[in-house]
Amino acid sequence: MRKTASLTENEARYLKLIYRAWEDSRQLGTTDIARILGVQPPSVTEVLQILHSKGLLRYKRYKKIEITKLGIKVAGKLLRRHRILEVYFADILKCSPEEACEEASRVDFHFSDRAIDALSRIYSTRTCPCGKHIPVRSQVLREREHTSSVPNRVVFSSEHQRRYP
Repeated sequence: MRKTASLTENEARYLKLIYRAWEDSRQLGTTDIARILGVQPPSVTEVLQILHSKGLLRYKRYKKIEITKLGIKVAGKLLRRHRILEVYFADILKCSPEEACEEASRVDFHFSDRAIDALSRIYSTRTCPCGKHIPVRSQVLREREHTSSVPNRVVFSSEHQRRYP
């Protein structure tokens, strides 16, 4: 198994989604990921296999998806960028939390660590506009090392269930 943290933008999108579920102690299956991202399940399987080969996930077909310590570290770094940009967009563009998230999702992968570090010095908040924790650069790998798996299935909001039965 090749272990590298070099990701494409698409792979980063999948890893962030899985990390967010892990943060909330939720489990995502291939079908759940396909529905959320608007892609076909075989496409999800392909990306999960790539993330597994890079040491970021443990994935076997029809088994639960587990994020590794390396995956937590890499995804935490990606979400740090995303959430700091959400704070910036909410402040500068006066966006709602949802709009700030959408804007950050469009550009977060392309921002350098230097730019994000500069923004984090300007905005010293520890949470993004939607209330999620912003990982600290030196502590991207959280103390939650008792397990790296995500124990339960995703629970969708009632609004989501109405839209996507």
